[in-house]
Amino acid sequence: MINAVAAEALLMRKRLAPVIVGATWVLMVVGFAFAVPYIVYSVLDPADASRAELLRILLPAAFASTSLSSYPLFGGAIMLILGVLVTGSEYRWRTWTARLSQGPDRVQVLLAKLVIGAMVTTVIAVVAAVAAALASAVIAAVEGRPADWPSVSSLLGSLGAAVLISAAWMSVGAALGVIFRGTTVALTVGLLWTLGLENALSGLAGVIPAIEPVRNILLGSASGSLVGSLGAPTQGDGGTPGVVDYLSAPAACLVLVAYLVVTTTAAAVLMHRRDIT
Repeated sequence: MINAVAAEALLMRKRLAPVIVGATWVLMVVGFAFAVPYIVYSVLDPADASRAELLRILLPAAFASTSLSSYPLFGGAIMLILGVLVTGSEYRWRTWTARLSQGPDRVQVLLAKLVIGAMVTTVIAVVAAVAAALASAVIAAVEGRPADWPSVSSLLGSLGAAVLISAAWMSVGAALGVIFRGTTVALTVGLLWTLGLENALSGLAGVIPAIEPVRNILLGSASGSLVGSLGAPTQGDGGTPGVVDYLSAPAACLVLVAYLVVTTTAAAVLMHRRDIT
């Protein structure tokens, strides 16, 4: 297993996909969570009551929850794409046979891919948090405001939530890559479900109470609830789309961990039982 992880780490370092996905996400966090809102703040009428609140969430004291609020909808989709590329690319390039004929068995190779994928998402989350802190510090300096940073516990909680959400979405993408034996269909199904059908079910749950239990176990709902429980404004309160308050923090974490376990198990069973081509 150690050799499999080392091989996957080397393979990941040789690929451009993690760099492209990570850079894309960092730019999205800085751009959509800080740069665009600051531009809106700059052009608002000083008498507008919402102007002060908009600046507040861009300052260092709130940067952790502001950057985290991007994860439930946009960050999740980015990490799902990364997960699909981690496993689905092997089918597209037809390299599974060469990989599996030279060492560890199928399940070990798959688990090694998921371990390295989780490590990559952790690195991306850390870099995104640093970039968000820098963007927030620049805004504070431009506005002449003090840089009052959150407590260490708040920062660790925000980073831990970002890593858990990212890993859960990545594992779903990796499982889809195995299920559909490639990238194209896996990406189509994954993005259609998470960005389309999940939102439709969440909307229906507001008018059909019987659907609420289903809504509460959706990946997007759990991600948004975890972010909302850490202080980010919910979508209903004018916050970022995808941030909700359907579940408590422990329940949201439990659902996300369940996705990690179920998707990893499903992918491992399929890899073990069926032909790899």
